[in-house]
Amino acid sequence: MTMSFKKSRLFKLFAVVALVAIMAIGAALPSYASSTDTTFYFTTAGGSGEAFINPARAKENTSSIYCWIQSSTNSSVKTARVNARGGRSQTPDTTWSICNSSLSNGRTMQVGTSYFIYNNVKEAGYKYATLSFSSTWSSTFHGLWSPDSVYQSGVAQI
Repeated sequence: MTMSFKKSRLFKLFAVVALVAIMAIGAALPSYASSTDTTFYFTTAGGSGEAFINPARAKENTSSIYCWIQSSTNSSVKTARVNARGGRSQTPDTTWSICNSSLSNGRTMQVGTSYFIYNNVKEAGYKYATLSFSSTWSSTFHGLWSPDSVYQSGVAQI
């Protein structure tokens, strides 16, 4: 009877240790937002003017912003300069803070390539995120974006 009691206590102790280990592993794994991609269209004027994705969307966590510029109506425009922006409403404008993490002057995106864009929108205390774009020549761009990314293999990080 003493042996059965010891085995029972040992089994319970083992079960508790195993449960704690499983919970610790689960807590250490990264989690990603389940944000959905939204289509966008915007037109740049060329030069230094910026076009914004409007409306802005709620930024729920500190993950990267996802963006894929699928096409440009001007065949000469192969890239666009992008800035992550943070604000407090759904209506972005030029007063919104640039939240590019380490690069304050924007990043260059290739048309046809999808990107995770490092940003500090949430860390800077902003509730909404958007992207602003500029290009050398005027063009209308079409693509997908999400303020909170869900990990995808093969997506470039900028």
